[in-house]
Amino acid sequence: MSEENKALIRRLIKEVEKGNLDVIEDVIDEVLAPDFVDHDLRPDQEPDRDGYKRGLSEDRAAFSNFDITIEDQIAEGDKVVTRLTWRGTHDQGRFMGMEPTDKKVEVTTIFIHRIVGGKVKEEWSASDTLERLR
Repeated sequence: MSEENKALIRRLIKEVEKGNLDVIEDVIDEVLAPDFVDHDLRPDQEPDRDGYKRGLSEDRAAFSNFDITIEDQIAEGDKVVTRLTWRGTHDQGRFMGMEPTDKKVEVTTIFIHRIVGGKVKEEWSASDTLERLR
């Protein structure tokens, strides 16, 4: 089960990296449970699956030259922990309320996902994003 859970999260991450927003929305519908809860919200974001889709689409659309490297991934029981590094140039649109900075950024993020019935039920995250954009 642990390997299946890790593969589920890798699939989501890889689709985000590719950046096709229509595909990302379809994958989110397949991967996230209908009653999904995002525990780390930005202002104006709802904690549900639709809020997650909107936030992710807005974030991804703000960067060009975007790529993600999964540094570590550990699964135990119903949880998957992923440490990743994402890189991009903030030159396409607003991100977390900031106008494009034209800065190249490299951000480390740690995600914890809880998987129930083959779907992501909950997500927690922590990153150094704001420090990297200043």
